[in-house]
Amino acid sequence: MTGIFHRRQERLRREAEEELRDRLLPTWQNRVLQRFVAERDSGWYTLLNQFAPHAPGNRPDAVLVGPLGVLVVLLRESEPEWEAARAAFRWTAELLAGASIGSGKLTESVARTVVVHPADFKVRRGHTGEHLTVTEVELDRLLRRGDQVLTGEKALAVARHLDTVTFDLKPIMWNPQRIPQQRAPAQRGRPAGLFGVHDLRREQVEHALDRPFRDWRIFLDDAQLAAVRRHYSGPARITGPAGTGKSVLALHRLAHLARRSTGKLLFTTHLRNLPLIAEAQFRSLAPQLAARIEFTHLHSWAWDFLAGRGRAAEVDEQQVEQAFDAVWQRSELTAPLRKFRGARGYWKDEIDRVIKGRGIRSLEIYRAVPRKGRGVNLPAEFRAHVWQFYCEYERALSERGVFDHNDVLMRALAELERHPLPRQYTAVVVDEVQDLTLIGLRLVHAISGDGPNQLLLVGDGQQQVYAGGWRLSEAGISLQGRGEILRRNYRNRTAIVEQAGELDAINRFDDLDGGRAVPLRSALPVLRGGRVVEWQGDDQDEALVFALRRLDDGNAAAVLTRTNGAAEHWEKVLRAAGFAVRPLDRWDGRDFEPIHVGTVHRAKGTEFRSVFLPDEPLLSGGHREEREALHRQRLVAVTRARDFLWMGAVVTS
Repeated sequence: MTGIFHRRQERLRREAEEELRDRLLPTWQNRVLQRFVAERDSGWYTLLNQFAPHAPGNRPDAVLVGPLGVLVVLLRESEPEWEAARAAFRWTAELLAGASIGSGKLTESVARTVVVHPADFKVRRGHTGEHLTVTEVELDRLLRRGDQVLTGEKALAVARHLDTVTFDLKPIMWNPQRIPQQRAPAQRGRPAGLFGVHDLRREQVEHALDRPFRDWRIFLDDAQLAAVRRHYSGPARITGPAGTGKSVLALHRLAHLARRSTGKLLFTTHLRNLPLIAEAQFRSLAPQLAARIEFTHLHSWAWDFLAGRGRAAEVDEQQVEQAFDAVWQRSELTAPLRKFRGARGYWKDEIDRVIKGRGIRSLEIYRAVPRKGRGVNLPAEFRAHVWQFYCEYERALSERGVFDHNDVLMRALAELERHPLPRQYTAVVVDEVQDLTLIGLRLVHAISGDGPNQLLLVGDGQQQVYAGGWRLSEAGISLQGRGEILRRNYRNRTAIVEQAGELDAINRFDDLDGGRAVPLRSALPVLRGGRVVEWQGDDQDEALVFALRRLDDGNAAAVLTRTNGAAEHWEKVLRAAGFAVRPLDRWDGRDFEPIHVGTVHRAKGTEFRSVFLPDEPLLSGGHREEREALHRQRLVAVTRARDFLWMGAVVTS
């Protein structure tokens, strides 16, 4: 066979041929197994199913453990049914659960299913569904090409683990009792288990930090593995302070559920760019499953759904703003509102996040509805003025023949209630759930249903950046204690966590957190060190550019602002200084080289090595809910930084 030229490999092949002589395997399968065994000196350990070539249909014919991970091997003369491939993977994954790899534990993400066919088999090469398909002449691609996942020491530990936990798998040409434990130090910069679970609280975190930054973002602590695999009898939630690994845990759980089910799964959120970033992370974590997961912004999902039903609802944001402005300029309508609260944005939020965001259809309901997170209460009699303003806004939209974003969500929800999806998603994950409107929350509930493991809500009330609030019960969602509250911070070094802990970011979602919210200041940081610079002066542009130039590693850096105008200013400043710049709203999570610039709203779900927070003049912030919102936005911005945080304060003489 190709690739076997070394004399020792040839000797190993002959020894394997002798050992397999009594197995009555088809000739081509014998050749494949001989090739597997001949790679022992390259760090591969072969375990053969005791019952091969008549292994049960739900189990693999062989399992290989080596530098590229764990290969669940099916030797087939025809393409197997997907149920058989999934069952073999699931059986092996159950054996791997909890396997010790030194300072951490293993997760099934190190494993993949491979179907090997005879040399003359005609089939479309590559990933077929959820497994890799190769012929016996393509084994080099399987055994020699790819990134290291396990060191030799840990591959041996996993192989020994498999040998001890099942009778079905028998070591071929290696003896678990006689091979000495490898003691060579781990190669710096190439930690074992890139796709495994690491105990980041120990020395291995230092090796993990040496990896490219994009790889760091898919690590999961072994303490969270149980939450990945847990069975929930209905809707569940993951919450905890910033940096505690909520989104990463959710992605691992998506992979776990995909491997044990059929059909599509959905990852969605209120934010436009977060699904792109999450998809890039998931492709690093489980590329063979990526086609099964739909990553989309909730409004995009609703628009596509309505278009598929012949009820498309286009949103022209410019026309929507013009409709609102046309009503806002009518003094007879706005005089009472301006007297109570003069800011245009406050009343725009009242319509978007309270009236339409809650799907309120009558003044009577609006008079009584709680306005969680909106500051001082509006007297029932005053709400009639707001309702009149809202009705005129609706009329202005109708005259222009346009819909706003809330209309799209409400129409999608009404269509689902009229005619549900013909086939529900296997699972729906909603990230940054605290920023959904109530109507958005009802929509994802209608998409997912209440079945076991079908809806997972991920969020943290301290990181809410949009106005308003709700209770889960208002959307008809009952958690009944199903979920996790995470308490260890894996994203930010200690200095960053301490800086963020000084912010008074009030959590307005008591039932989202099960009534047991953990403030960021109580989170336990895993990463030591970090650096915070608090700059003061009169030339902030020059100071920030100077600080960027002094970074040891300019990759994975971001400048975050509160407003779009400030973001545009910093884009111009940095480009004029010669930096490559990318707006955050155009980032898909893959390339960290340019300096990223954008608002804190666009930064949700991201993390960077270094974050710069320039000073901006406050246009408002005098009211309680505005101060709370600013603190929450500041907390989100600060906690995007892993290693370095720069905060500016302009002081004029």
